[in-house]
Amino acid sequence: MLSGKRQRLGRDFAGKWADHDRPRILFESPDGAEADAVWKLLHRRGYGFTWCPGPRDDAEECALARTGQCPLVDTADAVVSTLDLGASCCKAVAKELDRVAVDIPVVVVQPGLHAAKWAAEELSACRVVSGPLTQEVLNNSLGMAAPASS
Repeated sequence: MLSGKRQRLGRDFAGKWADHDRPRILFESPDGAEADAVWKLLHRRGYGFTWCPGPRDDAEECALARTGQCPLVDTADAVVSTLDLGASCCKAVAKELDRVAVDIPVVVVQPGLHAAKWAAEELSACRVVSGPLTQEVLNNSLGMAAPASS
């Protein structure tokens, strides 16, 4: 660990896509076990995958929220986020994702009643779906037929 900051975990947090020839999905979730399950599903379906746990305590930890640029988002073909939008640091990330959602598909999964509020009031360009994230929600949200190249 460097200077008191938490160590980031994930299969590919450094921003290198393991499968350059596959459509690339960026998954944002603070839950490493959830990320691992999503990675396995996406990999079987023919997608590349990388994971970002999102900001922990403040948006300063997140390049996207801080500068409007993120190498993981910039190179993704789609983004799926399950970050807690009740936290101000995650809300800042979601606002930036909404800005980039005009160029790439962004799916934001939120608990039941919160999904409708976010879709109507805050995230007009993102596809906001009611969670929790399940295989069915993921499949439906991404239209997850296996990519033609696989």
